Amino acid sequence: MLPWLQEKTLNSLQSAVSLVDLANEPDTTAWYKRKLIAIAEEIINRLAPVVTQLFQVDREAASHAEVAPILESGSFALAKWCKKWGIADPQKVGSGSIRHLRSVDENEEKAEELFSEPFDGDVEGALDLKNQLYGYLCRRLLNPELTDHARKMMLWMMGSLWLADPPDVVAVSKRFLPTDLGVTPKQAQEAYRLLHEQGLIERVADDEESTDRLRLRLVAQGLNDSKHAATYEEVVFGYPGARINGKVTMGECACLELPKTFSALLGRWFKQPQELSHLRDNLQMQLGEDTTYVESAEVKFIDDKPRLFVQCRYPIDADSKELKKQMVAATEQWLKERLHLDG
Repeated sequence: MLPWLQEKTLNSLQSAVSLVDLANEPDTTAWYKRKLIAIAEEIINRLAPVVTQLFQVDREAASHAEVAPILESGSFALAKWCKKWGIADPQKVGSGSIRHLRSVDENEEKAEELFSEPFDGDVEGALDLKNQLYGYLCRRLLNPELTDHARKMMLWMMGSLWLADPPDVVAVSKRFLPTDLGVTPKQAQEAYRLLHEQGLIERVADDEESTDRLRLRLVAQGLNDSKHAATYEEVVFGYPGARINGKVTMGECACLELPKTFSALLGRWFKQPQELSHLRDNLQMQLGEDTTYVESAEVKFIDDKPRLFVQCRYPIDADSKELKKQMVAATEQWLKERLHLDG
C-alpha cells in the first residue's frame, strides 16, 4: 500500500509543478503566470509535506526555503529537490517539463489567446514566402554535403519559421541551442558555419541589445537572398558545463561544511568576500572535467562569518553527496598547502 501512495502523491506533486512549467513558458502572459503560480503554490505547499512523510525524509524538506525554488523553476528544481532528499528517481521527475510537448495546433490555439498585434504587412505574400522557403529548404536538406548536425540545426530553425516576423527571419538562443539540438557547442558551431557556407542562412542585425539571441534569415537563392548579406562571423554556442560526457547537467551553489580548524583559518585569512580562482582551478583538477565543471569558488560572509561557496555543474544522475565530500577533501588539502606556504 505504501509504494502505491508514494507513487500517486509524487505524481500529483509533479502535476502541480507542471503548472509552474506552464507559467514559465515565454508566451504565457503576466496575468496568467501570476494566477498559475498562485494555484501551484497552494497545491505544492499541501502536497510537499505529504510526500516527505510518505518517503520518510526530514521535515525540513517541506520547509518554505526548500520548496521555494520549485515554485520558481518548476520540474528541474523538483528533480533537484528529489535528488537532495532521496525521493524517487530525479531523472524521471525532471522530465516533467518536456513530457507534454505542445502540438502545432495547441501552439496556434495558445498564441490566439495572447491577442498579439496583427501582422502589419502582406499576409498572403508572407505565407507564400514561407511556403516557398519550406519547399526549397526541404529539398536542400537532401544535399549530401550537409552533415547530420547541420540538418538538425536547419530543421530546428524551420520549426520556428511559421511564427516568424519578418516571415523569413527566426531567432535562436546561442546559449541553449546545442542542448536543444542534442549536440556539442563545437558541433553546433560547425553546423552553423556549414549552413552559412551553403548560402542557407544569413545573419540579421538585432535591434534589441541581446548577448544571447541570434537572428537569422533562412534563404532561398534567387527568392529572398540579400544583395549585401552580412559577412560570416564566428558564433560561440552553448556555455561551459552544459553537458558532461554527453549528459545534461544541473547547477548548484554548494556551501562547503569545513571542520572548525579550517573555518577558523578562513576567518583569519579573509576579512571580506573574495573570489578564489586558485581554489577553483585546484577543485577542477582534482574532480576532473569528466565528472564536474567548477564555475567558481568564493568566500562569502553569513552572519559575519566566512563561508566557502562553490558554484558547479554536474550530470543530473550524479551522486551530489559524494561529490560534495570530494570537494571538502580537496578544499582541506588546498588549505593545508596554503597554511604550509604561509608558515
